[in-house]
Amino acid sequence: MFEIIDEKSKQIVVSVHLEQIYTVLKKATRLKERNQLFKEERWNIECVEDLFHRIFESKQYQDYQIVIDFSHVRYIYSNGISRWISWLEKNINRVQVCHHEAFWLYNGIGEIKGLRESESLDYREKFNWYGKHYIKNKCCDKAGYNTQTGTRLDVYIDVKKIINENVEILRWCYIIAYDLDAEFTSRGETMTERNMLFCHTLNGSYIAGVLSQLLGLNLIYVDHLGPYNKLNRADFYRNDSRAGKFIIVADMICQGNEFLRAKNIVEYLGGSVRGCAGILKLEISKRLLQNKIQAFAISYEPNEARTELGYTISTPLCAGNCTGSK
Repeated sequence: MFEIIDEKSKQIVVSVHLEQIYTVLKKATRLKERNQLFKEERWNIECVEDLFHRIFESKQYQDYQIVIDFSHVRYIYSNGISRWISWLEKNINRVQVCHHEAFWLYNGIGEIKGLRESESLDYREKFNWYGKHYIKNKCCDKAGYNTQTGTRLDVYIDVKKIINENVEILRWCYIIAYDLDAEFTSRGETMTERNMLFCHTLNGSYIAGVLSQLLGLNLIYVDHLGPYNKLNRADFYRNDSRAGKFIIVADMICQGNEFLRAKNIVEYLGGSVRGCAGILKLEISKRLLQNKIQAFAISYEPNEARTELGYTISTPLCAGNCTGSK
């Protein structure tokens, strides 16, 4: 679950995702089996009880208003959201709710199901704000960063911080898994026809591992891509019916060397890259106005630049007795 505690307005917004039971329902291939799991599994009771005990009964938040957002549950059980709300209303008294005047259940359809009368809350606006500012405020180094190639970045996104925030990274992996599953479903692909995951970085392997568990997909991890490593076609499961179709998983998706290197190796070994998945997307190129380019272009000839720019070259061989051209 994912929550935002707004101390200023004294509101708590809880978004329930239930990642832990995603795979359980995915294993049920038939609707009848899913309905049976919904009725019998203990996770639905335990999840709600844990939520109430952890937040609702805390005297620290006795003056707060609470909204429980179940809109993301539709990712798991798209046709059963009304049953969720109905089940909660019937079982809400199993755990005594103390210290709070009101709380609401959001059913994911655009309505707020009120257990008690109250005014509307701008909970959706809070989630939108959080998504836009999370990386900027928590995972960006505004002091900038000097890359190994000498390029100066005004803002540096620290992906390690994102990975270390376990709650957030699991939430984003869950959304990626939902999008991938929706894509597979739209194409009518069965589990045996779906792609395999390919990762080549430590961060990417962490994300791919979570996706593998959620979606039940195999993955291949290749460490330290470079000229000194040797890969054989046998490493890519030649006998697997899914071999040859891969989704590259990385922390950041861009058209940089790492992605292209992974793509080239997959294609060299006879496979094909269907797409890529990651938590960040970076656009590294954009169209610039011609006058902007000209303003920073060096138009001098080499012999002119020596005079115009001015420089001194000194080497250890000179031993301090000679200098280069100025």
